[in-house]
Amino acid sequence: MSPRRPLLAATLALGLLAGCSRNAPPPESKPSESGGTPPAQTDKPADTPPAGGTPAETAATRETATYYVRDSGIRCIAPPCPAFIATRVDKPDEDGLQVTELDLNALGLSQEKIDSLMEATHTAPGIKVEGILGIGASVGPAGPAKILRISRVLESK
Repeated sequence: MSPRRPLLAATLALGLLAGCSRNAPPPESKPSESGGTPPAQTDKPADTPPAGGTPAETAATRETATYYVRDSGIRCIAPPCPAFIATRVDKPDEDGLQVTELDLNALGLSQEKIDSLMEATHTAPGIKVEGILGIGASVGPAGPAKILRISRVLESK
């Protein structure tokens, strides 16, 4: 067996570990059979978005806003992957929000036009769109998807 095979296997394993993922939640403590204390109850509903979101992300999920959307350059092995950065036009000093998916269904565009818009995200400043930021279902190890539902394209280069 050549030394290349173990090296290739190690490289692939490290690449898999370096993919988009988040830390696993801490294991729940269970009461012991001898009458130990029960685990602390949380009042957090199961359908709320995961903790760790910034106030800007939380506020952005409720209202239509205008964003510059550009490619983030991030590529992942497992979904969801923050492939886009959405920066609010009215708040250019804030950090952009990481978006995993652009929903263009409301526009009714042809595949050719959609491809053109996706290509325009690779150039600065990206495409200028109006839309609502929403939280999707948990589709992979990195948690729920952040979807920008675009209602109108204002500018694309």
